[in-house]
Amino acid sequence: MRVLVTSWGWRSHFYPLVPLAWALRSAGHEVLVASQPGMTDVITGAGLPAVAVGEDLDFAEVFSGKIGRVATRAERARGAAPESVTPAVTPDGGVVRYAAAMLPDLVAFGREFGPDLVLFEPQNLAGAVTAAALGVPGVRQLWGPDETTQLDLDRSSVLGPLAERVGVDLAEVRQAGDLLLDPCPPGMQVRLAAPSEPVRFVPYNGPTVLPDWLRLPPPDKPRVCLTWGTMMASLGLDSKFDLPAVIAELAGLDVELVLALHPAQHAGLGELPDNVRLPRSPLALQLVLPSCQVLIHQGGAGSMMTALAAGVPQVVVPLVSDQHFNAERLVAVGAGLSVPDGAAGPEQVRRLVADLLAGTRIPHRAAELAGQVAAMPPPALLVPVLERLCRTTRTGSLSGAPL
Repeated sequence: MRVLVTSWGWRSHFYPLVPLAWALRSAGHEVLVASQPGMTDVITGAGLPAVAVGEDLDFAEVFSGKIGRVATRAERARGAAPESVTPAVTPDGGVVRYAAAMLPDLVAFGREFGPDLVLFEPQNLAGAVTAAALGVPGVRQLWGPDETTQLDLDRSSVLGPLAERVGVDLAEVRQAGDLLLDPCPPGMQVRLAAPSEPVRFVPYNGPTVLPDWLRLPPPDKPRVCLTWGTMMASLGLDSKFDLPAVIAELAGLDVELVLALHPAQHAGLGELPDNVRLPRSPLALQLVLPSCQVLIHQGGAGSMMTALAAGVPQVVVPLVSDQHFNAERLVAVGAGLSVPDGAAGPEQVRRLVADLLAGTRIPHRAAELAGQVAAMPPPALLVPVLERLCRTTRTGSLSGAPL
């Protein structure tokens, strides 16, 4: 097969696609990854060939002030979700702007390359339209619970202009894909909008070097990791989280606190207590979490799923967008705790961490879920599924049933 992988210009959207792209290449298939020019080094850093399409956008300019809280399913069920937290994909929104910036070039390249399928991530509308334009299956790989099922999207106003721009009948665009690849263990996923296949979540957090201190035996005291996501720093949203105060509170526990922070977040931390470790080079969560007893994070799917695969209990401090949705799903399966809205003070974070360290129910459940993740089919076993999808599509026998 020839496989066109595409993700728009934000690295955390691309990372979950990497293990399957490796599996496809290892099976002898030709794989090219198309994204905006600013992603070229990220893609080649993952050992994959890159194709630059479209133009770069300023992520902070596109999304700053436009990412709000997503209403939980419980709020929607009881009619308690105010309009301000009912999310929608709009024609002038950031997701559409990113799709428009790359779509014509992506389709043009696709027609040159002639792929047998298009593999894309959940928020890449250009991937779904490109698959329709090329007349090949579109496979959408989820990076966790499918937050897009919670978004209001009017097909005619959002997808219509994109499809028209590349000469595609809107009816041919399958936004959810012909097939969804689902990494969630049982009970964590929501109702999906297309046939799906389970796939093991294999953590990939970017190129990294194992630091010397991780080669040593773990400390006698519990190791706790705190990360606050690159998106939060890029959009200036980390200012809503009093990081120095939270670090001071956590350092008061009998733990070793590891800070996996964006370099921009290092400034202003001041002198750190002796039991706090601040790596100066990028620290991949996949390397440090196996030695940790708790992860504290903002609720991004990459952090959540990496901790889930490692069996590490989590404390989520959600602020925006899908973070609330992910926190809800994590709590639903019993693998972590979430800070309620308006209560994300340093003392509250410390209390939840202390509760996890003192208890057994959530750590036991987190370990159980890690076993369920490990039992899911690895990406290599999805390759024959994708091969069969392409064969059935070519013979015109693709149905709506799972493969």
